[in-house]
Amino acid sequence: MVWLSKREVAYLLLLRKVFVDRFNLGEALDILELFGPRRVARKVIKRLVSKGFIRRLGNLDYNIRDLEESLWNLLLDYLSQRLQRNLRSRGIDASVRRDDSGRIVVEVCGDTRILEALFRLNGKLFIVKEVC
Repeated sequence: MVWLSKREVAYLLLLRKVFVDRFNLGEALDILELFGPRRVARKVIKRLVSKGFIRRLGNLDYNIRDLEESLWNLLLDYLSQRLQRNLRSRGIDASVRRDDSGRIVVEVCGDTRILEALFRLNGKLFIVKEVC
């Protein structure tokens, strides 16, 4: 999982300040080329689309998504990947995924100490199920 680079954050905040929520690619590139090559600006916008911070509406029209919601989605993906890796490295058979409501679902069968720690996370952010 790759987080945002300084350039991506700078371009995203600049686009948000200038265009608020909706912009045309040509107009955005006219502004962003003041801070770097036009080709780099296109690639940064493309990466922001793939990471979920910007949504493509049409051929040249884009919408800037809510920053907090986009960061939460990125964080939840990161947390689910880290939890999956950590449990696997401990030899614990577990399934970690995101559900439709945005929570992380953990289905685990392991030692009681790990289960107790996971059940403390159960609630708004996590759903923990013991499947033994």
